[in-house]
Amino acid sequence: MAHASAQWGHVNTLKQSSRVSVAVASSRVLGLVRESLFAALFGGGAIADAFQVAFRIPNLLRDLLAEGALSSAFVPTFTHTLTREGPDAARALARLMLGLVLMVTGVLTALGVVFAEPIVQAISLGFAGDAEKVALAVQLTRVMMPILALMSIGAVWMGVLNAQRRFMPPALAPLAFNAVSIGVGVALVLSGDAADASIRWWSMGATLAGLAQAVIQVPSLWRLGYRPWPRLRGALSHPGVRQVARLMAPAVLGLAAVQINVFVNTQFAASLGDGPVAQLSYAFRVFFLPIGVFSVALATVTTTNVAERAAAGDDAGLLAATREALGGVWLFLAGSVVIMVVLASPVVSLLFERGAFGPEDTQATARVMQAYAIGLLPYGMVKVLAPVFYSVNRPRIPLAASISGVTVNLAFNAWTYRTLGAPGLALGTSLGAFANVAVLRWFLHKEVGALGPTGARVGEVVRVAVASLAMAGTAAAMWGAVAPWVQTDGTLARLWSLGLALVATLTTSGGAYVVVLVLLRDARVAAIRRRLSGGEP
Repeated sequence: MAHASAQWGHVNTLKQSSRVSVAVASSRVLGLVRESLFAALFGGGAIADAFQVAFRIPNLLRDLLAEGALSSAFVPTFTHTLTREGPDAARALARLMLGLVLMVTGVLTALGVVFAEPIVQAISLGFAGDAEKVALAVQLTRVMMPILALMSIGAVWMGVLNAQRRFMPPALAPLAFNAVSIGVGVALVLSGDAADASIRWWSMGATLAGLAQAVIQVPSLWRLGYRPWPRLRGALSHPGVRQVARLMAPAVLGLAAVQINVFVNTQFAASLGDGPVAQLSYAFRVFFLPIGVFSVALATVTTTNVAERAAAGDDAGLLAATREALGGVWLFLAGSVVIMVVLASPVVSLLFERGAFGPEDTQATARVMQAYAIGLLPYGMVKVLAPVFYSVNRPRIPLAASISGVTVNLAFNAWTYRTLGAPGLALGTSLGAFANVAVLRWFLHKEVGALGPTGARVGEVVRVAVASLAMAGTAAAMWGAVAPWVQTDGTLARLWSLGLALVATLTTSGGAYVVVLVLLRDARVAAIRRRLSGGEP
């Protein structure tokens, strides 16, 4: 055990995740550019709702089978095979998984194309009887169903690379998706086509973007000696495949509960008329930006770190890596909560308000974003905690946590969606995230061990809370001072002045957050300062 701790003691999760965060941040920024183009072209009404429902169908299945359950189960199994049996055995496992994924997602893609209409009717409740909206969503679903297979292939390759500490190529892969989508969007803006014609081209571009996201990882795989050819013979009897399936089964059930949650919430939103489905999508895009930049990057590195420690029997190292990742979530996401609550309207206005997306859409989307922001910290912590249990062979715990979160979410939303509308649906998601992380934290302490002295962890939270309050006060005061200077005549002038005002506000309030943490002697900030100055953290 001591040997294992020494072996992995040099690994610094925050340091490893910093480059991944930069790559993910670049992708998320491009994602916002893509979403901004979409908002300008299609606004927040019927066409946007139809697209969001159509895109959600392959995306739900992809989350269920590929980037959720498969990634959580495959990385620990691949790492164990690589450590115990060598690279040839690990590559053989990867090829078998690729063959199975292609077969399963190929069948599901075909079924989605054939049965697109009843699926759209079910997920949207027929858009309250709007036949044209249903027909458009059905057409777009058939165009975008191949995204399921393409992104599932990419998820297998992503797992192979992450398990071998090649974190950057998978982190950069979404850049290809967003770059292709933006190229299509710019072409549509220049063409001046009507929205109902443009949305079909946009959907075809989304499918092409899914292909680009998968293929861009192939050169890195090739350099590692992996040849991306699928194989099926002997797959069902292979012990590694059986282990992945055993770990995936509870994960699929847990994610199925999450997807049922999304499915029902989409029904709730679609029944509220034109706009709520799109508003939830736009707001979630902004909400997921800090999660993608920080939590996903931390979770990517932590999954590999804890898998290695679990294979070595190093529980202390596993807990240390988890503790450091959770500390990073608190440090980086708390400030994001402040920004999303205090500056919701100007942020949404800067990102989306142009073309078909008007001031009323901005205010509606901002209210949804504020409700999402309440759950930002627990949502980010779930991304770090859930993969830990797959590494220690406790896959049923994330299942229980997921079902708990979904139960809270659905119960709250069923009770309030008609009175609270789209913001209530977002608030239900936040409350579900709190329930999910509470179950995960309790079981982590019970099944694996304590994350550290209670006093030290409470101190970290108190310091971040005090700094966040200082940031919120500074942001509100600064925005109050600069908002009158934002111009209202002309789109470019408004965007330029709004952007400058937001940069000034974010810089000042972010500075207040850091200064307070430094004054309170937060160890994480001190470690980052030492690293930036060339010292060891």
